[in-house]
Amino acid sequence: METSLKKKWIKAIVLGPRQILFGLEMDDARCTDLVLSCIAEQCTMHGQANLFDIITAVSRRNSLPESEILQMIFGFVHELKLCFYFEGRQIPALEAKQKLLDSPDTDVRLVLNKKVPAAAFSAVQQTFQLMEMPFADCEDQHGFAFAALHMFAQWHYDVKTFYSRAVTGSYPGRDEMARLLAFTGRLLQNQTAHAVLNDCFNQKNHLPAMARKFQKIRTFYTKDISFWDQLAQAMPQFGENLPHIKKNPEAAAAYSQLAGIICSPYPFDRIQTARELFHTVNTYHQQIEFQKLQDCRQQAKDRIDGVITKLTADLATLNIDPDLRNRILLPLRQTQKKFTSLADIRQVNRLCRDTIDLAMDQFEELMET
Repeated sequence: METSLKKKWIKAIVLGPRQILFGLEMDDARCTDLVLSCIAEQCTMHGQANLFDIITAVSRRNSLPESEILQMIFGFVHELKLCFYFEGRQIPALEAKQKLLDSPDTDVRLVLNKKVPAAAFSAVQQTFQLMEMPFADCEDQHGFAFAALHMFAQWHYDVKTFYSRAVTGSYPGRDEMARLLAFTGRLLQNQTAHAVLNDCFNQKNHLPAMARKFQKIRTFYTKDISFWDQLAQAMPQFGENLPHIKKNPEAAAAYSQLAGIICSPYPFDRIQTARELFHTVNTYHQQIEFQKLQDCRQQAKDRIDGVITKLTADLATLNIDPDLRNRILLPLRQTQKKFTSLADIRQVNRLCRDTIDLAMDQFEELMET
């Protein structure tokens, strides 16, 4: 920060009406407009203006001494054009002066002292009460507006993050999030307290619905997305067993509903239903998969039984040592016992194939000798 207040400037501040400034190249009205316009620019962009930043900005644009800019700002506060804020609360000019005397680097903020009518502010408060916002009962318009701004900025940031994830990962809600981004973007265009409260008043019929949509989207992207990934991964597997699933009316109906939810652009109201449906389909799916595994194990055992039978007969025609014969047949018998411990059809088939291939290779080598 380029401007650092000097204690002699702070001590010299007169608390009261703005003093007429002499020896300036511009008249007092032009100075007034310049200082107020700098403050208005910062308030429009950030909701509040930083005292040091304002003094720096004004001193760069004209030859007005920093000490006189500081005095002018205190005069504006006395005339109720501005308010001092410190750590989220309004403070009087005397307290602001004392805090700056205690520490010239104190982060004192400025806000434009323009308020909306009491009836409009009351209507906005009622809207935020419906939204169950903790600051809804705040009676300070500037404090209320700044809290609302913080909330809208957080909404905008979160939805922007969720939208980026939705686009890259093909997750739902992109259209609704685009609308939320546009909505919050408009609310953040002018961040002065007066503009924020006016915007909230004009949007009071839409804000509660937007808040509910934001909450549903946030819940999905912070809590439910892992379930959604599980569901998206499982649906093709369910599809492979669809002929079997259709034989069970409850599972078939659940699968059909799940297929509709997974394709929905806005499924956030049905996530809990999807969890219940997934449990129904997955339970039956696992039963089918277990039976398929059991059938595979049995088929593998039968294949090896056939190979054992054939090799036993072929080996009987050869005049070979019994130990050599057992070394060829024993792995086949041992493999049959291993099938029970394998939980994957591909593992069963691979072990069965490799064991048979090894036994046949050994037999062919024996035949060649």
